[in-house]
Amino acid sequence: MRAEDKFIAKVLFKVKVLQFKGQAFEDFFVSIMTKANTDFQAVKAYGNIGDRKNDGFIPTTGTYYQAFSPEDITINKTINEAVKKLEDDFKGLYENWNNTCKIKQYYFVINDRYQGLPPPIIQEAEELNKEYADIKIELFTAKDLEKVFGQLDEEEIFDVVGFIPDVSTGMIEFEALNEVVNYLLNIELPEGGTDKLIVPDFDEKILFNGLSDLVGAKLTTGSYQEGILQKYFNENPGIKELLQKKFHSLYLLSCEEIPDREENSADCRYYYILENASPKRTVAIYACVEVLMAYYFSSCDIFEEPG
Repeated sequence: MRAEDKFIAKVLFKVKVLQFKGQAFEDFFVSIMTKANTDFQAVKAYGNIGDRKNDGFIPTTGTYYQAFSPEDITINKTINEAVKKLEDDFKGLYENWNNTCKIKQYYFVINDRYQGLPPPIIQEAEELNKEYADIKIELFTAKDLEKVFGQLDEEEIFDVVGFIPDVSTGMIEFEALNEVVNYLLNIELPEGGTDKLIVPDFDEKILFNGLSDLVGAKLTTGSYQEGILQKYFNENPGIKELLQKKFHSLYLLSCEEIPDREENSADCRYYYILENASPKRTVAIYACVEVLMAYYFSSCDIFEEPG
């Protein structure tokens, strides 16, 4: 896999981690672990008994996993919930599974969204380690899952993150553009103001937002097709303004999901918009969305204008 593709795959992985909550994250975690270790067995909830505090385990090593993906791990209510869940889930696991397959190692998997874990959760894990001295109890965060993801082979990486967009932006195909436009017009998004009037220098805006050279080049090459896009807008009155609102809303959502503190946050937001504006993952669809993103980038409907 090329270095550029590895970078994009890592960004797409991070976008998924930052978006996924609850069952979506659990399914994502299980899909990666199943690929990483052929001995890993996922445990599906069954009737009234559920999964008995076990989302997946490796019988050959006695290693168990239980996933937790809250909205925000930093607020007090969620911290208290996590501490209680860690204790209750482990003790429930011990009661239900230790006689079936002896527990030697337990991972409490938390989607911390790369924020790190608050001390009370770490302290609870240490307390359980003292109480169950013969079992190694550890916390497993987004960074740990990223390490596992990074060790997958190329085909498995593609399977996790989906189609990786080409490094260069392709030419618009009008059939694909119609599909993208129809999709965007029909998805429901929260409305946000779109009263930007300043059209800044394109390259300056790329630097101001901290976009990588790779994404900056994609926006630049996408902007070369503005004339084709403008012709499409002239032939379809009103579409430009409707799409403007859609892309601005997607950008606002990307800012909610991906805070500034994240490494490569601007690139993550770019791929968040690309993924969520695409009705399906094909070269032609991605090319159309990226050209549209370049167009609305230049008019400041997505990303920030230099101050």
